[in-house]
Amino acid sequence: MATMANLMSHLANGKAQASDPVEKVLYRQIRKITLDTPLSRVSKMLETDHFVLIVHTQKQYSSGDSAQNRESIVGIVTPIDLLCHITSREGHEGTVDSECSSVSH
Repeated sequence: MATMANLMSHLANGKAQASDPVEKVLYRQIRKITLDTPLSRVSKMLETDHFVLIVHTQKQYSSGDSAQNRESIVGIVTPIDLLCHITSREGHEGTVDSECSSVSH
């Protein structure tokens, strides 16, 4: 995953040049959660990570009796997503309107 923060950090520290391929600035610390992960745990993860991926695992059957678990990304959560969710659930509509208006719930 390439994030603006990671890109800017690499450029500012001289670890990457504008002409380098994106691969050089990929954010490799990717945390995953499932749809039933408690919000308290998501909040804790977002204290140190820019985002977390929401994944769903399902069995994929191929010919014969063999089955493999297949993990699919179903969403991405950022700190602003969590803030918007919490404030909308607590009845604080309008508290962070400009940031939340473009975030889908």
